[in-house]
Amino acid sequence: MSILDILVYMKNELKNAIPMAEAFARLLHPFAEVVIHDLEKDQIAAIYNPFSKRKVGDSSFLERWDFSIDPKETVIGPYEKLNFDGRKLKSISVVLRSQKGEAEGFLCVNIDTSVFEQYQQTLNLFLDNYDRSLTSEKETLFKDDLYEQINHFVQEYCRINKITLDHLSREQKQSIITSLRKKGAFQGKNATNYVARVLGISRATVYNYLKE
Repeated sequence: MSILDILVYMKNELKNAIPMAEAFARLLHPFAEVVIHDLEKDQIAAIYNPFSKRKVGDSSFLERWDFSIDPKETVIGPYEKLNFDGRKLKSISVVLRSQKGEAEGFLCVNIDTSVFEQYQQTLNLFLDNYDRSLTSEKETLFKDDLYEQINHFVQEYCRINKITLDHLSREQKQSIITSLRKKGAFQGKNATNYVARVLGISRATVYNYLKE
């Protein structure tokens, strides 16, 4: 059945959802399957990027849905589903309503999360790859040195002020340098050079801020 054939027999509420369904399918390709369900017929009215092996005309199995529970409910999910091949899907459904507010169909977006889970597992293996036998004394030699303490202070300042390092103003950089001086950070070797590099300013500017 062609898209023209589908449109002829489709209700306006479902027909109006087609551009949105196509947009989601294009934007999230190849990870998303987008389905339009016709509640009256309890059938799939349209489907884009189908990876669930369903097709137009297949049963939607939505007759069990009770809209009397919350007649104003429009967005349902996200919720988890399982594809035929065992892949996990993260789904969300939008109720398509008539001008009178009656439910006529569903627009469902099913995202295949299996690819992301594989990357997550790989990242977890990498991120959790530490030498558990390393003693705290040895670890301290390389951890929490002056440079790292400066990093923590600058990042905490950015977090509190809800700003990124690249968008610090002149006054904010000066404030950071003043605070670091009070903490004794500039007593360390090469601290001035390092702070200048972190804040993206010259060493001379750091000295000027310290004088001010």
